[in-house]
Amino acid sequence: MVPQKELSIQETAPGEDEQTETQSARDLASTRKVDVGKFEKIFKHPSPAEHYKALYNTFSENTEQELKEWWIQSQNIERTSHREIVQQVILQNLTALNPQKALRFVDDVSMQQRDTLSRTIFSEWAELHLDDAIEAAAKLGGAQRNVALEAILKARDDLTEENRHAIAVQLKQEGTYQLFMSDAKVIHSTTDPRESLDILLNDDIDDLLQLETLVIVTEAWREQIGFEVLSKIFHSEFQEYRTKNWITAAIAQADPALAFDYAKGGTEEYELSYLTRIIVKEWARTDPLAALTAVSTIEPSSLGVDLEEEIAEVWARTNPYELIGNIKLVSEPSRMSPLERAFSFIALEDPLGAIESLSSVEDSVLNTFQILRQIVDQWATIQPEAATEWVLNNFDQEESQLQTLLEEVLPSLARRDPVKAFEIALEQPAPKYGAALELTVISQIARDGNIELAISLLSRVHEDVKADAYNNIASAMVKAGRTFEALELGIDLETQQQRYFYAGVIQVWAHTDPTSLYASLEDLPTSAAQSEAIFELFFYNHVNPVLTDDQLEQARSLLSPDDAANIEKSWFKVDRRIP
Repeated sequence: MVPQKELSIQETAPGEDEQTETQSARDLASTRKVDVGKFEKIFKHPSPAEHYKALYNTFSENTEQELKEWWIQSQNIERTSHREIVQQVILQNLTALNPQKALRFVDDVSMQQRDTLSRTIFSEWAELHLDDAIEAAAKLGGAQRNVALEAILKARDDLTEENRHAIAVQLKQEGTYQLFMSDAKVIHSTTDPRESLDILLNDDIDDLLQLETLVIVTEAWREQIGFEVLSKIFHSEFQEYRTKNWITAAIAQADPALAFDYAKGGTEEYELSYLTRIIVKEWARTDPLAALTAVSTIEPSSLGVDLEEEIAEVWARTNPYELIGNIKLVSEPSRMSPLERAFSFIALEDPLGAIESLSSVEDSVLNTFQILRQIVDQWATIQPEAATEWVLNNFDQEESQLQTLLEEVLPSLARRDPVKAFEIALEQPAPKYGAALELTVISQIARDGNIELAISLLSRVHEDVKADAYNNIASAMVKAGRTFEALELGIDLETQQQRYFYAGVIQVWAHTDPTSLYASLEDLPTSAAQSEAIFELFFYNHVNPVLTDDQLEQARSLLSPDDAANIEKSWFKVDRRIP
């Protein structure tokens, strides 16, 4: 398991025969068996403190080579937690002797463990040889350099803020320094969580980067004032709603029932709705039945119905079968969406079983077809051929449900077998409502990048959807950078269809690459296309300015007087930058 050159701690002297070398390898292998047994003996102690004490005693007097051998042996420890403890102590001792070698050992571990061991090395290194640690950290990649800086800053808290800031600047990680110092100030002021929260919310550091610290602070505040902290969080000024949501959820996890009792006593409508929604989602993860019972008493009753659906949605994800079995506990208006989600989850593993189970909820909802549609859609994402075959075998062409289900499965089949999907679409009768299925398929083929195939199929598309098919293929071509080819695609269309076609292509072009469209205005195939392009550029530039006033004026000069007047009426009053 170990390269031959590493089998012996001491080099074999030149001239020794092969038998001696083989015997040395056998002796070392025997020693390793004893040493691995020593690990097992150490971890028979029940106390982690005893583990560390025994390991430090074992490694403290070892040489670099001996520590290297211990490291190799540690990789054979089966229990992850024990292996990580051993490797941490080995690296601490090796860092004192040769930190560069210790750092190379970190490459042998998993990504999850790498950061922890890097912190161990740089914490020790920063105490022993700070300048060398900084120099080594500077050579690391961004993420690893960031971990190294955190370890150095934490280990050398004896340095002034000015010195620690200088280290961060040297490592080009000033943001990490600001985050570290902000968190440090907060940790030192946790006796006043409200003050700590103010520090975190006003330190110009992204709240998401400080989420863990924010949770610690608000949890400390909850221990002081109870679940009133939920209202304090609600009224605090976070940078974005996600941070507030996550912190509120973390507080609710402590005791969802008590959190809900506090929240439902609120009188402010929006606060009541906001807090209770987050709380019941957390509650539903552990006890959805209790959460359902609790929301049945809340006022207004309309909020209770909404909360029921929130609970059922979570329940559908965490235990779909249980939700289906208890669906009648959920009020009828809130049943459909959670059932769709629950059956969709089941369909990912057992689509036919999900379909067979539909009968169990037939008397709980008005119509199970929408749920069937979700099952088939999920099935098609993983097994499009099987899903398509089931649909064709279980519904007649006269049934409107067939068209609906084929709309779900054929796009997925088109990714796997586009020609077969197109042939199936053509075999279906024209629908009374909606577009023909071949339009759905040919559009999917083009979006997937198989543009040449999509173009080759255009001649077989029904006349009533041909213009849409041309437009959808051309849109895919524009997004692929084939703009002028897209324009040429519509050259043989009749005048009315061509105008519609050019309008669609130019609209996509204006939103995809407006500067390129502006540069190509005089190369467009018709004056109508040119006018459409200029109109779209004025519209897009009002929403997202990319062209200068001079460029807009130049574009307007290409228009006929009537078209220029129309644009002026439409946009010049809106865009005041245009005279």
